[in-house]
Amino acid sequence: MKQLFGTHEHRLDAKGRVSVPAAFRNAWKDVPDMTIVLRPSLIAGCVEGWPMPAYAKYEQELAAMAETDPNRQGWATKIYSDAVELELDGQGRIAIPDHLAAEAGLGEVVCFLGRGSHFHIWAPDGAKVFLEATRALAPKLTFGAPPA
Repeated sequence: MKQLFGTHEHRLDAKGRVSVPAAFRNAWKDVPDMTIVLRPSLIAGCVEGWPMPAYAKYEQELAAMAETDPNRQGWATKIYSDAVELELDGQGRIAIPDHLAAEAGLGEVVCFLGRGSHFHIWAPDGAKVFLEATRALAPKLTFGAPPA
């Protein structure tokens, strides 16, 4: 499966549906009946969207943890109890459940951020802050300047 790239703004319709970016749908075109898992992110203010084939990594990580590990219980809630499976409709849309929209503060316009194997859904202002903060974490290369 191809990686998900780019930043895309889309509007929610009156029924809470939003078009998944065409670039993302094109990356999945060879996967029949693509299922998307939406869940609250570990990053506050964001919903994560995972194509089901990529989401399997969480199931594997959870299975490797001891049943008695308290972290396993937290992970199980995050990856199963708080998550929803969605199918794309005929127009390439998904309906973002109210509990996820509320947790991420989503409004009329949402911003999809490609994250390689998955995507984020943010309110536009939150996406801007996240992008600025994470860009600041990237290494800076300077060419032509003498070493300090």
